[in-house]
Amino acid sequence: MKKQSSLIFLTGFSGSGKSTIGPLLANSLGYEFIDLDQTIEKHAGKTITRIFAENGEEFFRNLEFHSLEQVVEQTNLVISLGGGVLEHDRSYELIKASGTLVYLKSPARTLARRLFNKTDRPLLRGDKGRKLSREEIEEKISTILSKREPRYESADITVQTDIHRIGSTVEELTRKIERYVRKTSFNTTD
Repeated sequence: MKKQSSLIFLTGFSGSGKSTIGPLLANSLGYEFIDLDQTIEKHAGKTITRIFAENGEEFFRNLEFHSLEQVVEQTNLVISLGGGVLEHDRSYELIKASGTLVYLKSPARTLARRLFNKTDRPLLRGDKGRKLSREEIEEKISTILSKREPRYESADITVQTDIHRIGSTVEELTRKIERYVRKTSFNTTD
């Protein structure tokens, strides 16, 4: 598998800006945008929440991996990844070998604020689906982040998504990606 400079994988916790920044970044680079979770839902004919409930996480992770295998055969794409995809070794290795991994980073407090009113995140529910307080959500996010952070931090590029307006963040990211691609293309000899 040859690493593609024209495959940009966006990772980060839910609420970090992947779905918002992704299409804008793709437009800025002249690429197409794919949300991997939406692609999986389309192929499966059901939501990820339903896939988890009916078939379990292992089944979903296999679907996710096979979707990634198809995506990495393409070029000129910005791909928004699900928040937990990097926790699974096969998917992580495929992503790292195939393109540029970008971590959209936000602190737990910001993520909790952004996700507080989202009802489609079972990960952020309490026992029996109980709605959590913002503090409880922040604590849960912090726990999950501490587990995921080592893989997130292994990204080729990291950008804070809670400092600037979206447009400025996309401009910064575009510059960083272009510099990174130039640097890695220059250092690679085939």
